[in-house]
Amino acid sequence: MKLITSWLIARVAPGSNNSMDQAFRTKMGLLEGWISIVVNTLLFFIKGGLGLMTHSVSLIADSLHTLSDSVTSAIVVLGFTLSNRPADPRHPFGHGRVESIAGVVIGVLLGVVAVEMFHASILRLLNPQPVETSGWVIAVIVATIVVKEILARFSFDLGKMIDSQALVADAWHHRSDVFATALVVVAFIGAYWKGLFWLDGTMGIAVSGMIGWAAYETTVEAINPLLGEPASEETYQEIERIAKGLFGVEGVHDILVHRYGPLYLISLHIQASADLSAMHLHEMCETIEARVSARFPGHAIVHADPVDSGHEHYAAVKQAVGELIAADPGIASYHDLRLVGPRENLVITFDIVVLNEKGEYPVESLRATVVRRLAAEFPNVQVTISLEPPYLRSARSKSAPG
Repeated sequence: MKLITSWLIARVAPGSNNSMDQAFRTKMGLLEGWISIVVNTLLFFIKGGLGLMTHSVSLIADSLHTLSDSVTSAIVVLGFTLSNRPADPRHPFGHGRVESIAGVVIGVLLGVVAVEMFHASILRLLNPQPVETSGWVIAVIVATIVVKEILARFSFDLGKMIDSQALVADAWHHRSDVFATALVVVAFIGAYWKGLFWLDGTMGIAVSGMIGWAAYETTVEAINPLLGEPASEETYQEIERIAKGLFGVEGVHDILVHRYGPLYLISLHIQASADLSAMHLHEMCETIEARVSARFPGHAIVHADPVDSGHEHYAAVKQAVGELIAADPGIASYHDLRLVGPRENLVITFDIVVLNEKGEYPVESLRATVVRRLAAEFPNVQVTISLEPPYLRSARSKSAPG
């Protein structure tokens, strides 16, 4: 299947395979969409004709499912066409999220098909009717399963290649059609050899349930990017790797990623020595911004946090705080440790990253613990601890900053 996919890509977009390029993404989306429309429309007429000929409600329902795949693929085509439109004053981030909107529409349409199929199947189960079938009819239906599985794999390959939720959703529709048609084959075999005509309605119910589940999964997966889901773990790790690749960067934290289709908006903080000049820190930030933007097309903003490790009490405080953090199972890591003032009036600030998915933690309790630990050596010590919000990503190790 991958050989066929590669051959088609070479014909549609010769010499180009950059999944981050909007023009390439659009070509792949249109390729998958139009092939799906043509194939599904042909299969609809084949299944529908056989369903009318054999009086099978499960096969007629399955043909409608296939037709809905043509409709959803048309939405994919429309979505990729609109998402390729350039940014404008009303949409300064472009139209990349139209892909997700297309996925939501696909999920809703699948849900409607599932409800209609369930209703028709219940009626057939309550009033079983003979299914007029034969060996060649079953063979043709099995052949449609093979075609839909090939189409599903093709759509999965393209969807993963360009990281498109709309194409992956379309692929799942093709795959759900494979399972649905397989159930129809079971009903036909039961009717052909055993006279079990009630299997037609039963398999119809099973098919509607599978389509309903696919509708739910598709809708949820498409809505998440619209609501604001986090980037992949690989994306955060790559951003951190790029930033740490610059000499002088001692730590990376507070990574924030927004995505609008292929457009990335990224911000992050780096830790560097406070001894560096403002101009040097500025140049470091701009270098990292350029490198991140080259890897993730869009715009990156880097903020520098100076670390004054030269403070006379920095090592002692760092060790004490590090031991407390390491002993607390609820804390993943900490960063931005800063010390200001003399021993008698020392001010300490740092941020913590917690493992609680909701970002909850008794910060005041930790602050009191730190104060008690340091009070003997630093009278009148003031400690401020900030809790990093869950939408920011920082290192998950217990390693100390600086």
